[in-house]
Amino acid sequence: MKQILSLFIVFTTLVTFGQELPKEKLYEAKKQLRSGNKAYDKKNYADAAIAYQKSLAEDGTYYKGAYNLANSYFNQKKYKEAITQYQLADKLAKTKEEKAKISELIGDSFKKQKELEKALESYKQALLKNPKDDILRQKFIAAKQEKQKQDQQNKDNKDNKDNKDDKNKDKNDKGDKDQNKDGKGDKDSDKKEDKDGDKKDDKENEDKKDQDSDKKDGDKGDDKKEEEQPGQPKESKLSPQQMEQLLESMSNEEQKTQKKVNAQKVKAKTNKNEKDW
Repeated sequence: MKQILSLFIVFTTLVTFGQELPKEKLYEAKKQLRSGNKAYDKKNYADAAIAYQKSLAEDGTYYKGAYNLANSYFNQKKYKEAITQYQLADKLAKTKEEKAKISELIGDSFKKQKELEKALESYKQALLKNPKDDILRQKFIAAKQEKQKQDQQNKDNKDNKDNKDDKNKDKNDKGDKDQNKDGKGDKDSDKKEDKDGDKKDDKENEDKKDQDSDKKDGDKGDDKKEEEQPGQPKESKLSPQQMEQLLESMSNEEQKTQKKVNAQKVKAKTNKNEKDW
């Protein structure tokens, strides 16, 4: 609503600028201006702004109405609205001093919004109109220093952000490498397991071969052992006649041996019966 009213005031100013107003309107415009000044002196800036708007509604070319309305907005921290009214007041201003003051106040409004580049430009325009104003020069220097500090802070923030982004990127890259490394480790582990499995299978096969070999050797040993066992009858190669002669010879030898044994017994008995004188 206030923006619409401001636009209405600007429109009224453009229409009535250069035209002579009736005395009644001029009187009402000044009356509302005085009412606004009273509220302004009491720091009741909202009521003051309403009175100044009414003054401009009666006389849109009234410089003091536009200037005072801009000041009331500034004190309410409505800096955008204040700049709009200051720009209107600059168009209505007639002296160089008035324009210099308005440029200074526009600079103050931009500075409050941290728009330091625009503030510096406004202060520069004010200094061109009033180069001997020491306070204005001090404002310009302070705004320039603040602008340099702001630029440095923005640069530091940007560098910190870039460094943070680089760290995050390095961290993500490292995570990807570790993941790939883990995947490779798994593959190596699987490969190792396969290799170990193959070795195990080979060993089992070798053990099985050894067992089979031992079994075969055992079978051979058993056969050999059976061959070496004594007491087993062998097939005779003598003829029946030779066999009979051999038995007869063995019988004769046995008789001779028996005779010798009997003779030795008789002799021993004889000796035993003899007296030992």
